[in-house]
Amino acid sequence: MKKKDDIYILDANIFLTGIDFSLFKGIAYTTPSIIDEIRDHRYREKNRNILNKINAAIETNKLRVKHPENKYIEKIIIVSKKTGDFKALSKADKELIALTLELTRKFNRKVTMFSNDYSIENVCSELSVPFLPLYKEGIESKITWQVYCPQCGKIHNVEDLNRLCEICGSKLKRRPKK
Repeated sequence: MKKKDDIYILDANIFLTGIDFSLFKGIAYTTPSIIDEIRDHRYREKNRNILNKINAAIETNKLRVKHPENKYIEKIIIVSKKTGDFKALSKADKELIALTLELTRKFNRKVTMFSNDYSIENVCSELSVPFLPLYKEGIESKITWQVYCPQCGKIHNVEDLNRLCEICGSKLKRRPKK
């Protein structure tokens, strides 16, 4: 009986390293929104070779592009609010974590997310979803963030990150919860 291939979920920052798809002994996945980030008109010329590698990988079935189911996206929204990473994650980041969670639950295979984003790693850690950074160290432990005003000290909801404090007007920031 043939061993089932491992599944690798790739973030935009992994593609931007110029990753060689022939190094993967399994199947790589990403989401349409991650591909859109790489195709962004501001970087299209710079990323032309990367896009060519991505297109070749899609054509040879080494890379699959899949949108996660909504129930997994909703789960990521809830968990990212709990950890305080909600505003630090883009829509594409949340979809990528959701896809990882979905494939982890649906397939009887080893699934690993590759990302160099600490907030993605933090949410994956909270969900016990396997992840690995590439070319750098990942997070050492889970962090629960809180949003606060650096001037008056008031604690706010995580959804308020980068807004202005209604008491003193300072821009809200985040820090590890005490």
